[in-house]
Amino acid sequence: MPDFSPDDIDEIDRLWRSLPPTHMWTGWAAAGERPDTVWIFRTLTHWRRFPLTRTGSGYALSDDRGNLFREAGSLGELLLAVEAVPRRPVDQP
Repeated sequence: MPDFSPDDIDEIDRLWRSLPPTHMWTGWAAAGERPDTVWIFRTLTHWRRFPLTRTGSGYALSDDRGNLFREAGSLGELLLAVEAVPRRPVDQP
């Protein structure tokens, strides 16, 4: 699995900062200069975090239980998919 480059990290930060403050994608975190995973945080009733990883052809987003949710060739396409991750039954209103 490829690591995230500093340019990838900058793009993630730009995407996140471009969203309105009320967006459900509430933040992100990564450790190290070239992390292999970036955590995406989402809130919608309850906090959840999703691992974002690189693949040979792009990026992969998993749900908070580690199940692959979506793959895409670009960060923009994939990170906005945070909204589409299904709610767990305990998250249902």
